[in-house]
Amino acid sequence: MMKFLVKQQKIEVLEREIIASDQIAFVSVKFVFDGAWKTLHKVVQFTQCEETYNLVLGTEGTTCLLPAELHPGAVKMSLFGYDAESDTTVRATTVPVTLHIRQSGFVEDSATPIPPTPDLYTQLLKKLSGMQTGANGKDSRSAYEIAIENGFVGTVAEWLESLKGRDGKDGLPGKDGKDGADGLPGKDGTNGKDGKDGRDGKDGVSPDLTNYPDTDAVKALIQAAVQPLLQQVHVHKNLNVLDDLTADELSLLRALQEFEDDTTYNIQTFREAIAALNEKAHTHENQSALDQITAAKIAQWDGFGTQINGLSTKVTVYSEKVENNTSRIGTAERTLESLQKQIDNLTSGRNYTILFQSGQDAVSTYASNLSMILDGSYQTMTDFLAAYPQFCSAANDFVLSYSQECFNWDKSVLTVCAKPLSLTKNAEIVMSYQSGSSEAGSLYLVQKPQKIDIPIGVYVNTEIDANRAVSLDFQWLQSDNFITTITECTGISDGEYYLAWVGRSNNSHPKIRFLKVLEG
Repeated sequence: MMKFLVKQQKIEVLEREIIASDQIAFVSVKFVFDGAWKTLHKVVQFTQCEETYNLVLGTEGTTCLLPAELHPGAVKMSLFGYDAESDTTVRATTVPVTLHIRQSGFVEDSATPIPPTPDLYTQLLKKLSGMQTGANGKDSRSAYEIAIENGFVGTVAEWLESLKGRDGKDGLPGKDGKDGADGLPGKDGTNGKDGKDGRDGKDGVSPDLTNYPDTDAVKALIQAAVQPLLQQVHVHKNLNVLDDLTADELSLLRALQEFEDDTTYNIQTFREAIAALNEKAHTHENQSALDQITAAKIAQWDGFGTQINGLSTKVTVYSEKVENNTSRIGTAERTLESLQKQIDNLTSGRNYTILFQSGQDAVSTYASNLSMILDGSYQTMTDFLAAYPQFCSAANDFVLSYSQECFNWDKSVLTVCAKPLSLTKNAEIVMSYQSGSSEAGSLYLVQKPQKIDIPIGVYVNTEIDANRAVSLDFQWLQSDNFITTITECTGISDGEYYLAWVGRSNNSHPKIRFLKVLEG
């Protein structure tokens, strides 16, 4: 199944599949509509070459089947819809998206005919008949009834006939085609019957050639007039060869078209793969300086029982805020345990909101406010746990576990908190977790809009993909025990936001014990 989000006049891909040709009633196309499309009578259009196939969704439908007539190559898909409840004509349209159909391995057996896709008129007639004769459905007015209320006079068939568009204007005349090859000579016809003898003619008059030029002069004049014409005449004695070359060129053109369609699909696939890699990629232009600092710190901290690996600079910032401890905490005494205590002290005495807290009631208390997106598929945390029960269970002390025991290697799971937070630039995010290694993390804030017509998780994921989210500076820090980090909400304006983060099942595979937001 392919899944698309229809938002205003744009179609966005939620789930993509490779499409093979020669299928019949096998490939489903599902649509998720925003609020503007909910009440519209919707039709999906598939256009390939000069053929267009219309599939009626109606006001409640969200799924259709890919037309069986589509062959390998590019296909344009778009939607349009009419508001049957409006007093004026309202028609919604979308910008088309391109689907690429690849050649299947099916060998035609001529035993299974392709069922033709019904035309729009037939589908509307069938749908209207179902609305009139259906049982146990909700009482509602059909489009025909609405048309009657607005002054239409006539039968259902007459109303449907009125929906057909007018004939368009004649197009411009096409260019004259090339002359075809000369045909083979026809067979000689039979001799006709002898005609009747004609009447005797009048005696002729002998011409006077005194003033006319001689025969040679006349021939010279004719030759002088005809010669320029002969120079302009050309013939194709190799017409058969040219015809063969034309057929070869047309075959090559079709092959090039197939190559272009296949290449376009592959380029799109590569771009999507590269985009995903670019999101994860990061570089260190100051690698040599970092290596020197790392070597010096390792030498300085070599005698400590716990190694500090990649500790965020925010720890140093917050350690300076601790009163009466500066003289006591020397550089040589800053082990991971002592710094952790200072961070814990910073969170005391301030108002906070708990987004997640491990424990026996963790699922019942917080699952309703969390949603997950894995491999482009959106699920509530409750549904997510049905497929991955070890993600938050008694076996792991009811923490949020992104380990490889839950998922395959290097899976990225976007976790979205559907409960909006009232934040200022002075607010801080406190997270207690255990991580297998240190690496750059992904922590986002998405501002709450005035109205959302799709699931919050889908909306937040869309905003992140479109680079409209605030990306916070966040690191997963390697730790054998649970540690607490504080992240500042810098770069935001006062307002309501949704919090989201990415946990990966690679070497980091974090386990989150609690997540709090401190007020500014």
